Amino acid sequence: MIRSLKKYAPLLLVAIVSSLLTSVLVVNYVYPDSAQASSAPVTLAAAQGADLAAAPAATSTSTVPAAVGGLGGLPDIADVVERVGDTVVRVDTETLQRVSTGLRIPFFEEFFGPLLGPGFEGGVRVVPGTGSGFIVSPDGYIVTNYHVVDGAKKIEVTLTDGREFQARLIGGDQQSDVAVLKIDAQDLPYATLGDSSSLRPGQWVIAIGNPYGFDHTVTAGIVSATGRSLNDRSGRTLATGDLIQTDAAINSGNSGGPLLDLNGHVVGINTALIPYAQGMSFAIAIDSVKDTLQDLIELGKAGRPWLGIWYQQINKELAEAMGLETTEGVLVTDVFDGSPAARAKLQRGDIIKEMNGKALTSETSLADEIAKMKVGDRVTLWVWRGSQRLYVPVTLGEYPTED
Repeated sequence: MIRSLKKYAPLLLVAIVSSLLTSVLVVNYVYPDSAQASSAPVTLAAAQGADLAAAPAATSTSTVPAAVGGLGGLPDIADVVERVGDTVVRVDTETLQRVSTGLRIPFFEEFFGPLLGPGFEGGVRVVPGTGSGFIVSPDGYIVTNYHVVDGAKKIEVTLTDGREFQARLIGGDQQSDVAVLKIDAQDLPYATLGDSSSLRPGQWVIAIGNPYGFDHTVTAGIVSATGRSLNDRSGRTLATGDLIQTDAAINSGNSGGPLLDLNGHVVGINTALIPYAQGMSFAIAIDSVKDTLQDLIELGKAGRPWLGIWYQQINKELAEAMGLETTEGVLVTDVFDGSPAARAKLQRGDIIKEMNGKALTSETSLADEIAKMKVGDRVTLWVWRGSQRLYVPVTLGEYPTED
């Protein structure tokens, strides 16, 4: 038996050494990621806008000369980063999270309950988070993602020169996933807002942020597609048609950082990724949230227009079931009490075919058209109600806040 073991001893030694090496690799490369409590990107994103520097539309489209042999035509990303890199900041947060022990001992509760938490049901722990942001004015306004600072009791901003500031949350909008912070500083470098409407698939873009705590990380790629939509975990559609898809690497901690064109103009805010895919990251097109950010800076809240219905886009199957000739329009499935739609007498089962004369299709959604309006705007809906054809005027209200 001993001879038999000696025969296999070299193999056992190799196995043990291999196991130790594997353990070292796991410790060095897996734990740093999991230990960093970053604000992981939600399944979505957002961008910037405000009473800030906006780039002329004509200058926002970055083009690279066609390659003529060798490596000709490649962009000089380093120049862009050198110009605008100092506008990108690190955002560290502390959020309080209630912890339950799941343990109740009446005798100990009587004496030690106040020390260990009410009723021994647990206490509160501080959860750190890390994200990114970018400066949009010389006096310290900063744009980031709403999910980076959501619920934070403490927000700290670190500039590229190492200076640290306590930041105030001026306002945030959960629906578009954008927030505005303010630090007490002057004469800061600030980013210029670009024109995301001119982006084309194949165009170069640059992402700067703080993934997993690695400050001021630069990645680059191309615009893979524009006009994307994503659903969050609850199935809610976020930023309908306003997402830029890119293969520039975006990871936890990048949330809130800028997506730049080759002119160094911000065309989006990095905010989302598909974790089980490679090269599929998302940023919300900056044009879609400029008004929102302006409202956040001036009012501290987003004045978002609201109709007040639940609806379903009519598809081929629904059209056949309802005996409709086309898939244009949306089916009203519910009307919120007290909403603008309710005041205009819209009903469940109505089919809204047009808004302000524009047919509603999968490409031209009702949500997109309403998002282009302002609170208080009056719109006209062309509604089918059974055999009736109605023109219904509606004055849009303000989207209710979630308390």
